[in-house]
Amino acid sequence: MSISSRPQIVIKISKYCNLRCDYCYEFPHLGDKSRMSLANIRSLFENIRNSADQLSITDVDFIWHGGEPLMVPVEFYEQIAQAQREVLANVDFNYVNAIQTNLTILTDRHLELLKSGFFTDIGVSFDVYGDQRVDVSGQLKTEVVLNNMQKLIDNKVRFGAIAVLARNTLPNVKEIYNFFDGLNITHRFLTYYRSTSVGQAERNGIDYDELVESHKAIFREWLGSERATRVEPVDDYIQYAVRHVSGDLIGPYDVADQERVFIVDVNGDVYNVMESSDPDFCYGNLFRSPLTEIAESASRLRSNALSRARMQRLCEHCRYLGACPGVFVANATDVERDLMEGRGCPVAPVVDYIVEAFERTELKNVILRGQAGETTAQAHPALSVA
Repeated sequence: MSISSRPQIVIKISKYCNLRCDYCYEFPHLGDKSRMSLANIRSLFENIRNSADQLSITDVDFIWHGGEPLMVPVEFYEQIAQAQREVLANVDFNYVNAIQTNLTILTDRHLELLKSGFFTDIGVSFDVYGDQRVDVSGQLKTEVVLNNMQKLIDNKVRFGAIAVLARNTLPNVKEIYNFFDGLNITHRFLTYYRSTSVGQAERNGIDYDELVESHKAIFREWLGSERATRVEPVDDYIQYAVRHVSGDLIGPYDVADQERVFIVDVNGDVYNVMESSDPDFCYGNLFRSPLTEIAESASRLRSNALSRARMQRLCEHCRYLGACPGVFVANATDVERDLMEGRGCPVAPVVDYIVEAFERTELKNVILRGQAGETTAQAHPALSVA
């Protein structure tokens, strides 16, 4: 078995967090101060290095996650950087580090760390609207994050953003898009996709129609924007629509060879994005085992089989087969699988809407002219994303 040649290793360095967002899938663990040791992190680097050739790895993204990863002392990241340089010296693959932070903590030392270049990508988790981003005492931290974002901007530290699409943010998707678009910040709407309890899901989950309509609304804002700032997952859906119109089709997603995201828990256990934290689907332990062994684990084989079966059932007769690779279906979590039950994949109706928009305007001709040599960016700046 193989994996993507560009794996993303999501490292849960600690689950300790200073916020208590009700929709957080780590909610039961946010008070746990346990964190990875430097020795274990070093072993993680070694077990990736020793598997790189066999897995034909060309690039690795190390994504430092939590909890809140900036609650880990800055000095510890400096030690990690040194260990990484030592272990991965002279490797035949490229690697970068990214961090996802709630940006409620930004001392001068943190700012220097973010300016140092160790993290080439910084993702700020910020909903802009809603009442979820509260600390342990229930105080909303919106103003703190806004002030810290301004510090990053003033210091020319580039960053992207992630907003959770859940019950309380659903009414504000247009405003959230326009906020980030106004700052020219690429961002992602991460739909509530994992739950720790029935009650949490009832408070924060959204239904099929709400998901579809929210993505349509985001597309409308994107299309009407002068900047047309990139936004996921609508970014992908636009690409699917362009492929459908142009006939420039691709092959389906193959999880056995293209699985990219591997989540490493604090104790080193490795999970996928579909059955994350489910002990029955633990791929192995990256502190103790090479990545090749994890890639060939029996639990990964079972997960891949389930993924392929979903694609066969839901993608095989889809009108966008070949334009859309089927990643949403392949990587669907239990919440997303429940959403699709009886209704099918929510990507197709959004792509329908985008294709119809192309048909109603000159954009279809723009796309077809692009196939003849004129780039879509030349004819319509908003389509430069495709």
